[in-house]
Amino acid sequence: MQLKGLKIGFGFTGSYCVFDQVFPQLQNLVDEGAEVVPIVSYQVAVTDSRYGNAKDFLKRMEIITGREPIQTMSLSESFNKFEKPLDIFVIAPCTGNSLSKLSDGATDTPVLMVAKELFRNNKPVLLGIATNDGLSISAKSIANLLNTKNLYFIPFGQDNFKDKPNSLVSKFDLMIPSILEALKKEQIQPILEKY
Repeated sequence: MQLKGLKIGFGFTGSYCVFDQVFPQLQNLVDEGAEVVPIVSYQVAVTDSRYGNAKDFLKRMEIITGREPIQTMSLSESFNKFEKPLDIFVIAPCTGNSLSKLSDGATDTPVLMVAKELFRNNKPVLLGIATNDGLSISAKSIANLLNTKNLYFIPFGQDNFKDKPNSLVSKFDLMIPSILEALKKEQIQPILEKY
């Protein structure tokens, strides 16, 4: 139980196409002894897509973690003040939209509000990116965040260079090793992985 005694926030943003890769990692965190608090962006809370229904995703998060996902700004701003604070916050999947906002310091979703709180308290934030424009318009956000104190990345690579040459997706199966390094204030290496 590598994560026993840790309290981990887990933020979901709207890269629904990789939820099937992320949910097993959420289960792994719980299986490794962590207390996990799910937090969702506004879009994740309400958007039904070809990858599944919002209601079903939220229920699955609750079943795995034993906690109802935080879906509002007021709850995201206050929950950490009335219970044991988070040790680390994982955002996975982290969309290009969320990368851009985080890079610019925007906090207009529950997920980004929790990230801001961890930065304020000098705690690590770990990103598991999934964006179709990681090597185009979102590249500047990634570069900026690579130089941000207390911000770390799950290693990522081009998931489909033939059909989507600008797409970058994290290797979500490296989540636990990435968390362990981030807790030591280290970026797991190598950060670039081949698919």
